[in-house]
Amino acid sequence: MCVTPADRDRTARENATGVWHACTQGFVWREAYSGHYRCVVPGSRSANRVDNANAPYRLAWIIMTRWHHDAPPTNCQDGVGCSTNQSDYYTAGVRGYYLTPGAQVTVQIMKADTQQKLWSGHATARAGGKGPGGNYDLDTGNLLCQGGTFAQPYNAYVQVRENDDPWSPRVPISYHKCNNL
Repeated sequence: MCVTPADRDRTARENATGVWHACTQGFVWREAYSGHYRCVVPGSRSANRVDNANAPYRLAWIIMTRWHHDAPPTNCQDGVGCSTNQSDYYTAGVRGYYLTPGAQVTVQIMKADTQQKLWSGHATARAGGKGPGGNYDLDTGNLLCQGGTFAQPYNAYVQVRENDDPWSPRVPISYHKCNNL
């Protein structure tokens, strides 16, 4: 979970000095998750509940990527008397981390000024892979052209959500439709 550095340091101190099995007067269970029994002061438990409730809004779940696609093979024999204008190309992809393995992930690209949905996709977060927690990779199929998703000005944004949780913060991108290959 994403927290402030001060919250991280407080939790580290509590974990280093706190009691696991019995709370004395003035202390309560932290209850960061089901079955979590660490004795802390009531204010720490309250802060933890706020952190848990705000977790979906703090995650940077989205990284735009490039997907490489090989040019389709030609049906020319020995390269004699034929040509092709097709070559390798790239499409925009979306990758995300810090999800619960097995969670259903919904990704959407929205036009910033009209809130029109430009693309959406679904994936299942898997354990392991290229980042922490559950993660996913999706190819949007949107050809990278005119700077693709990586160049300003930004005219769209990407959002992700896990299961039916709230949408993540908006990640601004530049979205352009390209001509055919």
